[in-house]
Amino acid sequence: MQTSAIQEALLATAGIQSVESVDVHELAEGGLLITARLGFGPSTPTGDVVALLEVARAAVRSIAAEAVGIVLEPVVAGPRGDANPPTDVFVIRGAN
Repeated sequence: MQTSAIQEALLATAGIQSVESVDVHELAEGGLLITARLGFGPSTPTGDVVALLEVARAAVRSIAAEAVGIVLEPVVAGPRGDANPPTDVFVIRGAN
């Protein structure tokens, strides 16, 4: 199926750390709409994310040439899994 091939191609793209979901939607007027959520490291510069999205879009297009739309959602820094984040993250300032 195209979904697994697309996911494999996205995971093979250097700089993409994870693929959370890939969906292929058949449109009534013909063609496909492909959506995916791609994970990037928290220290990945925004410019690199933009460039990697274009590389990923080309990889998807090579697998699904009939796609009329490709929507890639970057997930740059997901929520922390711990309930008690370290206190060095907070900055408290007082005013006199």
